[in-house]
This record gives sequence, structure tokens and C-alpha cells, in this order.
Amino acid sequence: MLVLLLLAKIANAGELCTTDAKHHGAAIDLDLVRADLHDALRLLAETAKLNLVVGQDVSGTVTLKLKRVPWDAALCTIVALHHLKATLDDGILLVRK
Repeated sequence: MLVLLLLAKIANAGELCTTDAKHHGAAIDLDLVRADLHDALRLLAETAKLNLVVGQDVSGTVTLKLKRVPWDAALCTIVALHHLKATLDDGILLVRK
């Protein structure tokens, strides 16, 4: 229930990964080696029970090992690494350059 309340609170928040963003997503463990960026983003969206749209120009791979990290913190780490933007609007997570 708490996760749903937090997701509802940020459902229309816009930009997710600002410098002052506070991360409240459910904690997850991730261990990915040279994972396709689209697959990693799909995993995060599925974890957060969000719809996902990824821009055509988003590409690359990611290697990471995270323990008990909020899903939105993991997302922001990945998008920062690849110089991307992530926004959330009406339950749709949009990742683009």
C-alpha cells in the first residue's frame, strides 16, 4: 500500500532525476553485466509497475551491482551514466536523450 501511495505521489512529478530528487521507490537488488540498456530499463519499469517508453536514440549497455537501492535511485544512476532524461507522467516512464 505504501508503494502505491508513493507512486501516486510522484505520478505527475515530471522530471525524476533532478539534483535534489529524493528517492522513495521500493528497494531492489540488481546485478547486471553488460546488460542492454533497454532491458535494464524494462526491468526497472516492471519493478515499479510503470509503463515505459524509450526513445529510439537510447542505446548502450550497463554493468552494475546494487543492493537494497530504491528503484528510482537505480534509474537515476543509469540515466546519469548515459546522459539521458527520465520523466514520469500519468504512470508512463519516458526515457530519452
